[in-house]
Amino acid sequence: MKKLLILAFALIYAILNTFTCFGAITTPKTEAAAASLALDAEAAILIDASTGEILYNKDSTARYYPASITKLMTVLLVLENCEKDEIVTFSHDAVFSIEPGSSHIAIVPDEMLTVEQCLYGIMLQSANEVSNAVGEHIAGSMEEFSVMMTERAKELGCKNTNFVNAHGLHDENHYTTAYDMALIAKEVLKYPYFKEIMSSVYFEIQPTNKQPEIRYLHGQNQLLKPASIFHYEYCIGGKTGFTNEARNTLVAFAEKDGTTLISVVLKSTGYGEYTDTIALFDYGFNNFQTVELGSTTEVLGTIEVVRGEGKDFEVVDSVDGRITSKAKATLPLERRASEVESSISMNTVTKNAVFKDDVIGTVTYTLDGQEIAKGEIKAVKDSLSPEEPDKIDMEEKNPVNFKFVGGILAFIAIALFIIRAINIKIQKERRRRRRARRRAQRMAAQRAEEERRRF
Repeated sequence: MKKLLILAFALIYAILNTFTCFGAITTPKTEAAAASLALDAEAAILIDASTGEILYNKDSTARYYPASITKLMTVLLVLENCEKDEIVTFSHDAVFSIEPGSSHIAIVPDEMLTVEQCLYGIMLQSANEVSNAVGEHIAGSMEEFSVMMTERAKELGCKNTNFVNAHGLHDENHYTTAYDMALIAKEVLKYPYFKEIMSSVYFEIQPTNKQPEIRYLHGQNQLLKPASIFHYEYCIGGKTGFTNEARNTLVAFAEKDGTTLISVVLKSTGYGEYTDTIALFDYGFNNFQTVELGSTTEVLGTIEVVRGEGKDFEVVDSVDGRITSKAKATLPLERRASEVESSISMNTVTKNAVFKDDVIGTVTYTLDGQEIAKGEIKAVKDSLSPEEPDKIDMEEKNPVNFKFVGGILAFIAIALFIIRAINIKIQKERRRRRRARRRAQRMAAQRAEEERRRF
């Protein structure tokens, strides 16, 4: 029994931590173009946002201080845990724990902003006190939020990242890599609302409970500003960063002709973060393309539902399989999608019922023998249920009871789902209670002040 439980947990861990990465197809032209890049940054990476393939790499797994590009992880956790109309109340610590002279938008204790306003404050003005406040709002404290940041980074596949604050001000134990930041950037790009925010160069925060005037926020990303000498027409957003120790850092996003690129540069000098990013984007767009592979209408295989054993088996039903969305791959510009070959692996027979969207096979795409993408083949409908076959005494024929193991795996999967759901509910309830407690404290303080003035 103990061995079975260990096996079950090991299997679940392996499944949850599987990460597939395809290397980009290169040609003499792309290799020569990459070799010609002379970047100022000490570390850099360029990836295809759709496929995750690495198009350029310079010391991308070495640890560096990120400065304010840290805030991309802060924003990701906000998008994952908050609604944009939630109210964030600023504590004294959130406002006054940041370094004097560092980026802020002049928030005062007990001031209240919406999550949406906070996100614009973080992305456009790199406001450090706002990053602190949303961290407290989500996790209860800035310290607990830092733990959440690092754990989420690990879930995304980051191997050399440790966050100790939400804003990126210098700490020796606060570090990341160009590759890890690309993974974080790729994840946050999945939110259309984030794309709307990061592409903005201007936003107004209307008067609040503590500030009677409008706050005017101006974006700092020079790639987005038409009047800037560093304006890049295909840039759709990004996040800048600077500390004395980190120097200039920049994560940027660009789109052109159906290809979306993510660039990360670390420890650049002068305005090198912009010139490096432009060079990387030009290299990417001039040499690579994102293509779609496969057809969502073509039947790629069929699975038969059977009952019985040996020669006595009977086909009960058959279900076709298709891909539900086209696979994407990164190719050099001189190569064509028509050159890509595909191979299909199907689960052709089952004794269990099949349900719509069950994965019943895979299609693998290759170019010049190199695997560049994979797609899941899914059932297009529910099948008929086969009659239950005669039971076989599996314990006598095999010391491992496979049905029992399957039950254990199913139980553990359900338990993990329930635990996660409960944890999410607990976190929401904790946030609700904190907000209620703060409201009660403010009301009590207001009543005390009114009593004091009355007498």
